[in-house]
Formats: sequence, C-alpha cells, structure tokens
Amino acid sequence: MYERHADEEYIDYFVRLFEYQQEYGLTCAQIAELLNKQNGNDYGECAYRKEYRAFNRGRQYELSKLEAGVSTKILALSDFHVPYQLPIDTFSDYVGITDVLVLNGDIEDCQSCSAFPKKYRVNFVDEMVLTRKYLIDLITFLAPKKVIITRGNHEDRLLKYMTDRLNDDLLGLMPDSPIDLIVKDGFKNKDRQAQTEVWYTPLQEVFADIPIEYTGEWYCKIGKTIFAHPMTYSGAMLKTTEKAVNYFLRTDRDFDTMVLAHTHKLGSYTQGGINMYEQGCCCRVEELNYTDGKLTYPQQKGFIFVCQDKDGNILPDKTKLVQL
Repeated sequence: MYERHADEEYIDYFVRLFEYQQEYGLTCAQIAELLNKQNGNDYGECAYRKEYRAFNRGRQYELSKLEAGVSTKILALSDFHVPYQLPIDTFSDYVGITDVLVLNGDIEDCQSCSAFPKKYRVNFVDEMVLTRKYLIDLITFLAPKKVIITRGNHEDRLLKYMTDRLNDDLLGLMPDSPIDLIVKDGFKNKDRQAQTEVWYTPLQEVFADIPIEYTGEWYCKIGKTIFAHPMTYSGAMLKTTEKAVNYFLRTDRDFDTMVLAHTHKLGSYTQGGINMYEQGCCCRVEELNYTDGKLTYPQQKGFIFVCQDKDGNILPDKTKLVQL
C-alpha cells in the first residue's frame, strides 16, 4: 500500500508518505527508512520532517498566489466511462480546495446498450453499482462544497435502448438515464433465482451535507461559464466547441467561457471574447476501442480547473487545463 509505485516520481512518493501517514499507520522513523531505501541516503526522521515542512510552506505560498482574487474554484471532470475510469487519486491535488465539482457527462459507459460491436459485454447492473461506488469514493475524496452533474450521450444510451424495445406505456415507468437512479431515485437489484434484493440509496441521500444537483440536462452554467456535453461531434480541434458557442449565443449571450466534454480532446483558444476549452477525458483510453481501425485521432486524458472572480467571470491566468 505504501510502497513506491513503478511509475511514481520520488518527490510524489515522498509527499504521499507524509500526507497519508496516518492512513498508512507509519511513524516518521519508518518513513525515513522507506525514503532512505529509495535515495541511498542515511538521513534521520528529523531531516525528512523539516524537508516536508519546507515543501508544504512553498506549496501554501504558491496556492495563496494562485487564489488571489479567486472567488469560486470549479473542478470539471468528464468522460469517466465507468468501468474504464481513472483512479480517484489522479485528482489528489484538488482535495479540499474545490467549491464546485462538475461531473460533465459520460460518467457511465452503458456498454451493454451500445450499438457498437462488442467483443464482450459488461453487465448493466454491475456497471451501475460500480459507477455509484466510484462517485461516492470520488466525492468523499475531493470533499467539494457542491456537486453538479450533467448528462452525457453515453447515459442517453439507456433511454434509446428502451425506446427501441418497449411500448410507450411501459416507457413512461422507466428512467431517462442511469444517473437518475444513481443520484436521485435509488435503485434495487433483484436476484429472482436467489429470492434476494439489494437497495442502493441515491447519492443525494448518501451526502446529506453536500448538495448534489442533477437536472437531467446536457449542460449547466456556473457564473459566466457554461459546461456542456453535446451529442454532436467534429473531428477537428475545437470545432465542436465553436458549434456549442454559436448555439448558446442564440439562447444566452451572458457567458464568457465554454467548457466542452465529449470530444476526448484537450485544447483552448479565445475568439470574440469567449474562452473555449475542450477538457479531455478521465478514462483509460487504451481500453476504449469503439473506433479501433477507423483512423480517428488519439484520445487525450485530462480535465479543467476553472477559477472565477466574485462576479462569475473566468480568470484565465488562474484557470488550468490539465493534461494527464
């Protein structure tokens, strides 16, 4: 658990040991022993404690510079495509500093409802249970003040699947999206053969102290930033974002930033006074092979941390598009 990972930099290992010292049940002397094995030194625990305090002071100083003039900090993550999600410690730099966590669509892959050819199928209920657990772990880990969830095209697969197979009267009893069940309604997994059932409480009840908002829309607006997950897609860089900007300019001109999920691309530029971002994806792209052999551009892992002033305007110099 506390051993150094194969691809982990020494400084990341050093920080992790001190920050998770209690969880790992380590003493400072034990941490010193572990670090000495890595760097070939023979330092005592005091030297490492001083080094960590100095590192932490520097980090706090940089954070204070970053937060000058910042009123709202928004961490926007998207395209987890559970069960292909990245581990939650990928986002460890944002623990405890996020005002709003935006989960910008395609949280669940809904692979069994896909029209794409599949070499195997992930059981839909198992996928829902895993998605719910991942969201609980992620929200607990990040501890945001609020969570807002948008609907992605992969969540829409469920309704399309049922529309193709059910009569209209039965369709009225069904949810529009698995996120409705996970977040708002809860769901039951019934094993008729074993005559057992398990009830999964909706996230809005699991987190009584953290408001979780899900309206079923494919976009949301915070301050003057729109976060969206459209159905449309263009292979050209930021063309999908341009289309989204043009759409919203006809319905809501009071925005200065568009943050787009869905494309699995990373990029940004400013045009006509509007900041445009494509935020990448938070999944193991090497396992998502729906377009394998179709010569599509490689997918890019990433997310965005948006900083706004007290009036909801974006602060571009403090906003960070993160490539993984």
